[in-house]
Amino acid sequence: MNYDTVVVFGAHADDEITMAGTIARMSQSGVRVVVVTMTNGCEGYPRPEMKDVIVELRRREAAECDKVLGIQRREILDIPDMGLVNDKETLQRCIKIIREERPDAVFTHGPVDRHRDHLNTHVITVEARWHAGEPVAADLGPPWYPPHLYYYKAVTGGLPAIVIDVTETAEKRAEALATQVSQHTLFGRTKQDFEAEAESIRKNRPKRTEQFWIADGVQLSDFLPKGI
Repeated sequence: MNYDTVVVFGAHADDEITMAGTIARMSQSGVRVVVVTMTNGCEGYPRPEMKDVIVELRRREAAECDKVLGIQRREILDIPDMGLVNDKETLQRCIKIIREERPDAVFTHGPVDRHRDHLNTHVITVEARWHAGEPVAADLGPPWYPPHLYYYKAVTGGLPAIVIDVTETAEKRAEALATQVSQHTLFGRTKQDFEAEAESIRKNRPKRTEQFWIADGVQLSDFLPKGI
């Protein structure tokens, strides 16, 4: 199956970077990549003086990440960090995006995580995908059920179902992380560290892969989008 559009759900503005190499490969192959960021990053400040500016900083950093990875649309739901819950409003906003974009595949967090925003993103995404395909809430758009659902992080109890070769786009992860300057204290690294890593990857081109877990039973050949 050739993918035309995929939607990646992430709790925070840097979560999708876990699958940065795959996003870049899909985008370079002509796949429309949409990212839904559930929260606004308001608690992601490492120093008190950043509290009043962190939301705008995270938004700008997300826009820079979009350029690096080739993300065509990012929808930020603007929910406060640590405050994401599976309420009707958030669920319906996700349903609406799925119906608007009509993706061939949805990517989201897995079911095992200690962060409440990650866990609730998983729960909301799974339910939104189901409701999006039902003949309900017609004002949110025509029904659309994404055929495939994949988890890109926070899965335990077994090997990944799919391992994607991202050797040719491996540096994109480091380049994307370099844009997240406000989070570098959390990462324990600097922008210069990530830029040096990206340069080393470009020069040496080591073998790199990214892992995914299948939420529903599908044929592995159906996973691969155009050009992969």
